[in-house]
Amino acid sequence: MVQKVSNFKTAAAYAEAWLGAAKDMNAENAAFEEAKALRDGIDSISPLWNAMSAPIESTDDKLKIISELAQKAHLSAVSEQILKLAAENNRLKLMPLIAAEFIRLYYQDKGISEVFAESAVELEDGQKAKLQKILEKKLKTPVVISYTVRPEVLGGLSVRFGSYLVDDTIKSKLAKLVQLLAKGN
Repeated sequence: MVQKVSNFKTAAAYAEAWLGAAKDMNAENAAFEEAKALRDGIDSISPLWNAMSAPIESTDDKLKIISELAQKAHLSAVSEQILKLAAENNRLKLMPLIAAEFIRLYYQDKGISEVFAESAVELEDGQKAKLQKILEKKLKTPVVISYTVRPEVLGGLSVRFGSYLVDDTIKSKLAKLVQLLAKGN
């Protein structure tokens, strides 16, 4: 019986192989930068990427495009190889997930905590520095913070790290108030 493997497990396997190979080749920092560029870049060209990652396209054509891309973008050999492997196995559609998992594994390997912060407006540099200092003290590790501006949170700050969420946004406070009022009826 054939067992279907989840996309996340598949992406995790590719990411682990990518990081392992990058470490073996002393190219993990270059591969990390390339993973970030891939993750962010694929989103900006999603229609083109979806067309290229379609299983009906010729694998030879995909490999040729990847080779040209690798040369023009000066990709490391290990990143070029992971892209080619994904193309050969019809997994290019998973590259954003593979790249995101590679980044997570890289941070884990380096002992860095990845934190995601959301606010209604862009935080000022002083606020970012203060948040960085507080989180590094609390988590006892270096911290990398990804900031997202989402006007719908109305105000305040939401911070997520690992399985923890600290949500001090006006949106969440209003939702709690609505729940309390609903229980009172």
